Amino acid sequence: MRLSNRGIVITGANQGFGKAVAESCIREGAHVVICARDGALLEQTRKELTVIAAPGQTVAAAVADVSRETDVAKVFQLAHSVLPRLDGVVNNAGVYGPKGLLDEVDLDEWWKAIEINLLGTVLVCRASLPLLRAQRYGKIVNLSGGGATAPLPRISAYAASKAGVVRLTETLALENKDFGIDVN
Repeated sequence: MRLSNRGIVITGANQGFGKAVAESCIREGAHVVICARDGALLEQTRKELTVIAAPGQTVAAAVADVSRETDVAKVFQLAHSVLPRLDGVVNNAGVYGPKGLLDEVDLDEWWKAIEINLLGTVLVCRASLPLLRAQRYGKIVNLSGGGATAPLPRISAYAASKAGVVRLTETLALENKDFGIDVN
């Protein structure tokens, strides 16, 4: 159990890859706090994950939009109250955003994708870094996608935001290496 007694926050964890990450962490012994925007699906996922958890292993959930600072603060308040300590964060929450030519898509939807994918990652890192620095240990994993490595025509908000996540991750890795924090 490589993650025995570790505390991990996973965003966008009510389905897909985030749910799979949470399941893997639990199977390896971690206590987890998962979050996502869809409360009903999140609660269903929490129940499913609780079934595979060992006795005494924490599986908690918080409804949260990572692009809202108050929601992110609630996630970390919950994590502080239920996890033995915070050891890791997986920033998985993300959306593709509007699909189409930049000048034809809804600009509010375009901005919302930037807010969720990039600002959401910033807010979660910002909330977790002081805690990780205080204990001089931690792991942050920021997920990016194909948009960060090559152009994605008609998915410009996703591509731009994920390219930003990569550069943010590289910068945070250098800023925090002397604190025992790995940012990948």
